[in-house]
Amino acid sequence: MIDWTKKEWNKSTITDVHGNVFFYRDLYEGKHAEIFSRAKNLIEQGEIIDNITEGSVKAKNVQTPYIMANVSRLIPEIPAMLVSRSIGQINSSLNTKAEQLAAMGKETADLIDGPEGNEANNTVYDLQQELIEQIVKNSNLTFEHWTNIVQQQLDGGLVGVPWMDDDGIRIDFKQRDVYFPHDDGKGVDLVYEREFNSDRYLHVYRERVERGNLLTTNRLYKLKEGSGQLTELDESTTKELLGLDVLDRVFEGRSRPFVEYWANEKTFMNPLGRSCLKNQEGKQDEINWTLTRNAITFERNGKPRIAVSKEIFTALQEAALQRYGPGGESRIDHRDLEVVTFDEEGKAMEIIQIDVTKIGDLTWVKDLMKLMLMETSTSEKAVDFYLGEGSKQAAQSGIAKFYDLFVSITKAEQIQKEYVYFLQNLFENCLWLANQDNSSVLIERPEIQTRAMVPISRQELLEENAKAYTDGVQSLETTIKAIHPHAADDWIQEEIERIKAEGEIDDNPYPDDGGDEQL
Repeated sequence: MIDWTKKEWNKSTITDVHGNVFFYRDLYEGKHAEIFSRAKNLIEQGEIIDNITEGSVKAKNVQTPYIMANVSRLIPEIPAMLVSRSIGQINSSLNTKAEQLAAMGKETADLIDGPEGNEANNTVYDLQQELIEQIVKNSNLTFEHWTNIVQQQLDGGLVGVPWMDDDGIRIDFKQRDVYFPHDDGKGVDLVYEREFNSDRYLHVYRERVERGNLLTTNRLYKLKEGSGQLTELDESTTKELLGLDVLDRVFEGRSRPFVEYWANEKTFMNPLGRSCLKNQEGKQDEINWTLTRNAITFERNGKPRIAVSKEIFTALQEAALQRYGPGGESRIDHRDLEVVTFDEEGKAMEIIQIDVTKIGDLTWVKDLMKLMLMETSTSEKAVDFYLGEGSKQAAQSGIAKFYDLFVSITKAEQIQKEYVYFLQNLFENCLWLANQDNSSVLIERPEIQTRAMVPISRQELLEENAKAYTDGVQSLETTIKAIHPHAADDWIQEEIERIKAEGEIDDNPYPDDGGDEQL
């Protein structure tokens, strides 16, 4: 267990546990001019310009910008894109019984949104499903999947916190730097910096298993300016500042914390996971350096120059002297070059310009990009568009896309499996909290539907599901859900009834009217 009164709160307190997560966030955000020493040195020397961080006045020699090709952004975003689009509806694995609805108390009913006094819209018909849907809405979960996966890949871990208060029952997602596990594995502290009345405080929310029960506590520490030293506040002051009636709570029979942690690429050496960008910073720096060096070379040598004979140059100086007076010999006017004389060899002037196709080594840049993709299990085909090759390819079937993206899909499938398990644990923990106020709420792990990660055409989708249904390996309900992934359950049931009704008509086009046939 952590004694915060004996600790100093500063950046090193976080990095000692979580590593340099701030560096990888800057790497992902593209703040390379701030973290790479070669870029900072060039900006200080005036060789390149970075308008965002230094302003245009910093450049002394040339106006070459710092060029970046931020591959570090693609590495976490590609699996996030594949996995987030594959997460479907979240449904209860249980059927609500009449006895469960009868036992439902007002506290539980109030967890589900509905207008007061409106029986048609405020009646609970399926407690389990409606409660799960309410958690999804309160958590804004539909819009959080992509964000959660990117943050988990980038930081190397993600924190999920089930919560129930006046704002409803929900899941809060936090960055890993608030998470401080206990050394004995029996608890965890979530640490937040907060400000009250212009004073800075540290809010420590603790969950710890003791004697087979889960104990949750809230503590508040005042931060001493400049030193990071912490002083614990008394109970009454803590309640007043945090707006809580109770600071401590015991959940009997609970043998693990409610807080869930999802680690990326967890190993014995990295039990809290590691960033997907770890050890990629050197190659990213070299990519930027090569591109910027090429830009500097072009800025200095890419502009065309005119070479003239000595006689013509003397004539141009005389013309400038007559036009601008003494001291104006160097102010050569381009208009004086419109008509020139040939020399003995038939030459008058020559335009000299460097062959820009010979500048730099883009092949080296592409090799570095491929190396970064290989080390992070990212398919090259997933970034062909960014390399200018995606538009050259003809239309592909879903199967062809699958094999092109095989490496990325294999990685994404593992992430998907872990993310679904992570979400199921959090929903179970939310229902556990709701069960404390009303035992009619059943604790369960809901079913999370998953869809194909790789998009296919509408025609392929219809043909694939129709064949599965006719072959008897897929139900009609599953088929309709696959074809209409965003449809509501009520609409799906109505669609099933319509299909069955039309099928009965097709099977018996001449129904018996109940009378004898007259000849």
